[in-house]
Amino acid sequence: MATAAISSKPVKSARTVMVLLYISFALTGVLTALPGPLLPILLKGWALTDSQGGSIIAAQFFASMTGALFANRNLRTSLLLGLVLMAVGTFGLAILPWPHLRIAVACYGLGLGMTMPAINLTIAARYVDSRAASLSVLNCIWGVGAISCPALVFVAKKFASTNSLLMLLSVILAILVVSILRAWKQVTWIGAAAKPEFESGLGRQLSLQFLALLFFLYVGAETCIASWINIYAQRLLPNSGLLSSSPVACFWAALLIGRSGSPRILKWISEERLYVVALMSALVSLVPILWGRSPITVVIGATLCGLALAPVFPLLISFASAALLSKPNSGWVFACAGLGGAVLPWATGAISTAYQLRIALLIPAAAISVLFLSGLHLVRYTQPTMTKQLAIHR
Repeated sequence: MATAAISSKPVKSARTVMVLLYISFALTGVLTALPGPLLPILLKGWALTDSQGGSIIAAQFFASMTGALFANRNLRTSLLLGLVLMAVGTFGLAILPWPHLRIAVACYGLGLGMTMPAINLTIAARYVDSRAASLSVLNCIWGVGAISCPALVFVAKKFASTNSLLMLLSVILAILVVSILRAWKQVTWIGAAAKPEFESGLGRQLSLQFLALLFFLYVGAETCIASWINIYAQRLLPNSGLLSSSPVACFWAALLIGRSGSPRILKWISEERLYVVALMSALVSLVPILWGRSPITVVIGATLCGLALAPVFPLLISFASAALLSKPNSGWVFACAGLGGAVLPWATGAISTAYQLRIALLIPAAAISVLFLSGLHLVRYTQPTMTKQLAIHR
């Protein structure tokens, strides 16, 4: 009886840590999306200019990139330190005045940059045989947190205050740190490095520079679509009201639904083929966006695009996980993802100013096209390996 109780303790601890990791990742989604609904409140409350408001977003972005540089040196340390920084930053955002609140934003941004890659790679190390499916579920949970953020801010503003919400989030994060500290000693897989026998030929072959380019292009394309699609719809028909304001909501909802269904699809198709099919579908979905003449066509295109892009980022992390886990100094690959999220939307705005937004949206289209071509390369590369495996089984 005593032996059974002892042996079940690590299992219970592992399950506890998994739940805590999922909760933590949902909170990273909330904090990533926080500047959107919170920025108008800060602008009004502190009488800030748009330029000063933009510096708040910049503080989060550059701090997150910095955190990502160190994220996979030690996954345990990155996870816990990131959560601590997120707790301190959100608490500081509630109590610090302008301009010091930018320090708080940078603090929790640094925590985001450390925590999100660490949790992604921890799940990848835990579920070697089903990485893509597990990462899809994880990023679906992140999407739930991001989508719920505006609602949380609205409820807090209506019934209490946004400062109360920020303090509550900081308390929850602190509780998560203490809970993970208590459970992690029984769990050996947190921070585990990639084992050579589990590294696919694909994982060994892809260079970090190539992976960084794919991360840069995907996050940049997704951010471009999410940032500009509503403005594009409103310019097509300025008086269409709610219809021209719904494309981005449909895009995020479709992305969330698609990621929740990706594990089922992966039971019937390989990761590489799903990657190619998803990106080809994303290119097709851009047709009603770029050549549509009404907001409804943009809404349809945005919805289809969200569904198509849903599995791509989890698949990219799955492809990259073996190389990233085996090379502790490769956090810059995740930093390139954040860089893409800044550079491509900025370039889209610059080209839109010089020409028009329809032409500027060819930037995410070009990024998705390059990703699609990279997928064709992955399928060609893995085809001989798959053929050999079938021959061995026969």
